[in-house]
Amino acid sequence: MDYRNGYKDTIKARERIRDYVYDTPLIRLDYISEALGTSVYAKMENMQRTNSFKIRGALNKVRKLSPEELEKGVVTASSGNHGKAIATCAKMLGIPAKIVLSDTSTELKRQMIRNLGAEVVITTVEKRFEVAKEISEKEGMTFIHPFDDLDVSEGQGTIAVEILNKMDHLKMIVPIGGGGLISGIAMYTKGVTRWAEVIGVEPENVARFTASLKEGRPIDVERGETLADGLLSVKPGNHVFPIVRDLVDHVVTCQDKYIKKALDLLYNKEKLIVEPSSAIGLGAILEGKIKYDDRDKLVLIITGGNVEASSIEKIINS
Repeated sequence: MDYRNGYKDTIKARERIRDYVYDTPLIRLDYISEALGTSVYAKMENMQRTNSFKIRGALNKVRKLSPEELEKGVVTASSGNHGKAIATCAKMLGIPAKIVLSDTSTELKRQMIRNLGAEVVITTVEKRFEVAKEISEKEGMTFIHPFDDLDVSEGQGTIAVEILNKMDHLKMIVPIGGGGLISGIAMYTKGVTRWAEVIGVEPENVARFTASLKEGRPIDVERGETLADGLLSVKPGNHVFPIVRDLVDHVVTCQDKYIKKALDLLYNKEKLIVEPSSAIGLGAILEGKIKYDDRDKLVLIITGGNVEASSIEKIINS
């Protein structure tokens, strides 16, 4: 596949969704920067509409649907944030939506989706896509994959547009689950600059990209326990895998104990409420998995903030 012009589709996606999403802040994390002896920034998608980056890809996809498709509604499978994004889009447009959530999703995320008017269906992580596709076939609803859809990836890639409009010569550190976010970011970044690295970080206990890149194709891994509840996909997306393989500079893993340390720093020192999945990039830095020097600019993608402060405190103090 030729990705050289993929950035042009991301620019079109930005025009398509820009009136509906926020250009989120890009801030310097002063305490963490001083502690690490380099410049660390955070792209604050926890301050995005729906408190997650997922609204970008969801909107780009939904706004491409035909009137006939919109009338029948949409269905998706999600660990929470993508489901909330799809439910938000459906409420905006007044269309039906069903969200198939994994049994690992938090009650907070489930209730937020119900409050938006969407129907919630609970199943296992492994069966969520199967259940969503069955609903799609039975009811004629459009299935919107949370990560293995290039329209969704293009929407997520608009994060990189906003970052690179402000700075270049940087290392973008991206939490990686199924690959929708990092594929969109990499496709835009590598299309417009030679001076930025894209680094993916996944949980050590669900290292589906590390295993798949070694194998040369998307493979399933066993789902282990991890604090990063938004990064539980056991297999990379078939459509996004080759983009990650060809364009992402490095994929590394992070242990839970470093996610916990990162969450502590973000919460107690930088005063940020972020999901554990968002802390994994900083965790990998603390673990020594990402090389840097004092001239570097490390940009953490803070993917979401759909978590209660009490839950963060419980993790930190456990």
